[in-house]
Order: sequence, then C-alpha cells, then structure tokens
Amino acid sequence: MPINTAYFGFEVSDLDAWEAYGELVGLGIDRNAEGLFFRMDDKERRLHLIEGPSDDIAWVGWEADTAESYQKLRDHLESIGLPTLDGDAKSAELRGVDQYYYFSDPRGLRFEIALGIKEGAAFVSDKLESGFLTGNLGIGHVAFNSTDHKADEKFLREALFAQLSDYIYQPMPDGSMMHASFLHTNPRHHSVAYAEGLGDASYLSHFEIEMNNIVDVGKTYERMLAAGVAMGITLGQHSNDRVVSFYAQTPSKFMMEIGSNGILIEDEESWEPVIHERISEWGHAFQAP
Repeated sequence: MPINTAYFGFEVSDLDAWEAYGELVGLGIDRNAEGLFFRMDDKERRLHLIEGPSDDIAWVGWEADTAESYQKLRDHLESIGLPTLDGDAKSAELRGVDQYYYFSDPRGLRFEIALGIKEGAAFVSDKLESGFLTGNLGIGHVAFNSTDHKADEKFLREALFAQLSDYIYQPMPDGSMMHASFLHTNPRHHSVAYAEGLGDASYLSHFEIEMNNIVDVGKTYERMLAAGVAMGITLGQHSNDRVVSFYAQTPSKFMMEIGSNGILIEDEESWEPVIHERISEWGHAFQAP
C-alpha cells in the first residue's frame, strides 16, 4: 500500500529564525497566530512550525489517496494493536487537511494519516528555478536517532507496510559505528531512516527535501553559506540513494538535508537490499558543532 509523506510538524523555540531560514531555502512562507507554515508546491501547508521548547519533531503526516485506503490502513493499525485517535477539526485546519487520525510510534511520536490535503494558489519559489520534488513521492524523508534500528524498522514495516531499502553500517570520525535502516513507502528511495550512532540531542536527526534540479541545490548551498548558516555535513553524494546533498544546521537541534537526483525503487521484485559500508561516495564531510 504506497503512502506518501504529506507534511512534517515541528515544535521550535525561535519562529523568527526559522522564517528567515525558510526564505533562504526558497520555501513559501505563511505566518499567523497559529505558527509558521512553509509551502513547497500547490499544497497549502507542507512544513508546520509551532512555537514551543523542544526544538524537535512533533508529528509526521502521511497522505491516504482515497477514503477506502484511509479506512483500510486504520483497520490494519487497529488489528496489530496500534490504537488510533481522530484529530479534531481545529488540528485538521492547522494542518491544511480535511481530516486525519493518528497513532504513536514506540517513542510517542505522532504518525498521522490524513485525507484531503488542501491546495492553495499556484506556488513558484522566488529562489529556485525548478522547484521541489513532491507529487507521488511525498515531500521527502525523516531520519530519526535510534537506540535499536532493527526494532524501529520492524515497527514501520508492520505499521505502514514499509519496505526495506538497504542498510548503512559505517565507522564514524570518533571511532564509533553508525548502523542505519532505510525504508520506503513509495518509489522514493526512503521515506524514513533510523540511525544508531549519530547522537541523541533530539529524536529527529534530520529531515530531507529534494529539489528538481541539482543546480538549485548548488545555488542554495552557496546562498546559505554566504548567509552564515553552519553546515552539519558538507556537499556530497550518498552511496545508497545517490542523492547529491548537503546538511544545513537549522535554528533547532536537528538538520535539514537539501538534495537532488535521488534514485527510485519502482520494481520491488527486482530490488535487493544490501549493506553499504560508507555513507557517501564523495564529500559529505562531518563538521564539528
């Protein structure tokens, strides 16, 4: 059952800094009494930032394409012992959806299943030539700091029928090991990753958005460096999804990955998950905090 990442919600302590950050990236900005909202395409609200102290992920929203699949997934979740609750009308309006229900992952994070993602006026970024890659691939991925990546992998596979993309097991600069599982819920190489060994300052390690053109990634990289944004990981190309990307520090505890040119997994029958022994083919140098 393919399902797409529809929106990400964050609790952040500095909305002003995030607004300036979103403008640098080239996102559409909507700020009001409810919070700060970023657009990436014709949908009203893709990234939700609500003021609060945690500086961490608050919810992950997934889009059901039909009322039938919306209910079918709910029945499945209930059948495996994951209780679901309806989101209220005010919360649905904040998210820009007609309705949603939610369940919790093992650490208590809300995973939301939404129906009816509302559209706004046509969106054209004032910073990007090509815009963002969304559509039937969702809006990108989230990567979580994990204490047991195999258990987290099992949870997502059971809850959302996620498929295993691959693993990366790599020594880190401090001599430790990183162990990570990558999972997809649509043809994008991964919608969720769980990594042990990258830290635990926040549950969210990073979230990723993808641009349609590698030139826009390069220009955004230069623009953010010129503005004094610190890089967590420099420009490089991943070994598994082949994305060319960089990781910029955000005004919160986690990073934003911005990339392009990722591969798709369109044939499950022929795809064979493997273990990669390094994160990247080139670049992606980890920077000191």
